[in-house]
Amino acid sequence: MRRLPVLPVLVIITAILILNMVLAMAQDDTPAPTPYPTVMPPAQSDTPPQLATQVFEQAQRAASAAQDAQKYAEEAANQVTTQLDTANDLLGLFQNVTAVSGIIIPLLAVVAGIVGINRLNEAQRELENARARFEREMTEKQAELQKVREEMESTVIKQRESAASANLALSLLTLGERQYRSQDFSGALDTYRRALELDPNSLITHYRLGYVYTQSGNLEQAQHHLTRALEIEKDFAPALAALGYVYRRIGEKMPKGVERDMTLNKAESQLLQGLSISPKLVDEDDESWWGSLGGLYRRRNQIDEAINAYERAAKITPTSSYAFSNLALLYMQKQNREAMIRTYQRVEQLAWGEVQADVDNYWAYADLLTARLALGKIKEAEEVLTSVLEVAPKDSPYVFESLLDTLRRLQQALGADQGTHIGIFIESIEAHVREREAEKAAETSED
Repeated sequence: MRRLPVLPVLVIITAILILNMVLAMAQDDTPAPTPYPTVMPPAQSDTPPQLATQVFEQAQRAASAAQDAQKYAEEAANQVTTQLDTANDLLGLFQNVTAVSGIIIPLLAVVAGIVGINRLNEAQRELENARARFEREMTEKQAELQKVREEMESTVIKQRESAASANLALSLLTLGERQYRSQDFSGALDTYRRALELDPNSLITHYRLGYVYTQSGNLEQAQHHLTRALEIEKDFAPALAALGYVYRRIGEKMPKGVERDMTLNKAESQLLQGLSISPKLVDEDDESWWGSLGGLYRRRNQIDEAINAYERAAKITPTSSYAFSNLALLYMQKQNREAMIRTYQRVEQLAWGEVQADVDNYWAYADLLTARLALGKIKEAEEVLTSVLEVAPKDSPYVFESLLDTLRRLQQALGADQGTHIGIFIESIEAHVREREAEKAAETSED
């Protein structure tokens, strides 16, 4: 709706209001006419003198009234003249205002038009700026949306690749486990390293690598991967126990002293921590980690603690000869020969069952050999020795080392008279070890 100019309208309305007020005041100020005196007729009962007097008085009053009427007429005429002058002045003012308004209104209209055009132009500019800003924001949003879409696509691709790599890594873990159980330590290490390339943060792969490196004698690499596994999951019991076993192996190679004791104490702490989390924990050879703790106590000459640890291991793996074979010698150290013989009889029975189930089970053959030597079955022991030498893992430095240590302890426990035949077996094993080392040195020099 169009708006009328404000100033001219206000001027006109103000003039009309003033004119009405003046006219109203003029009407209020006009005096009411004085009524003429009424000439009363003479009473019939009045006498002539009295009547003349009355007539004279009435005539005077009439003359006075005529004068008042004339004066009133003159005043009324003056007031009308004044009011007409005022009206003419107001009419002139109104005409002047009208004339001025005739000039101002077009001027205001022109100004209003200019202002309107400026505002229209400004609004148009704002609209164009808003459109440009909207288009710019839309372009930026589309770019951001495209970036997010590309990132999502990249993430999906990476997730698919990661999932595929993880699946392949799991397959390699299965292959590596089979290689290890078939005594192919070198092949297992290659397989696990490949799995780690596919899944660098795999907890199980780091643990398996650490375990196989331990059995291969590479304790530094074993410690590295087991520590990495614990960085991924600090309470992973298998890695805790395996790292404790590594510390035990490191400590056993140290000369006697404070540093060696500290390392063995660290081994005990790690093993106990893992077993406190999982008391029935077994290693990759299906043996209880209590046995590794028992071996630590035996080396520190803590015989009672060692017996307790191996007995716990025997309860967890009652069909394994490993714990019972170690218990037999510990019983002998406690001067309990009867318990030793009884335990070795059980070892022979269990070990024989294990080698029948797995012809490549070196540790079962070693326990079977020890049991038959302890029981004086020399001929049967000779047959077992052949299998021991054939199935011994070539990549492990501990297999013969551990067996020779056990046989020497058995020889000492039986005494010089009954342990003579054991020395012959010790010599045969030592000769085989020298031959293997010579062959390995020759292979290394050829490479």
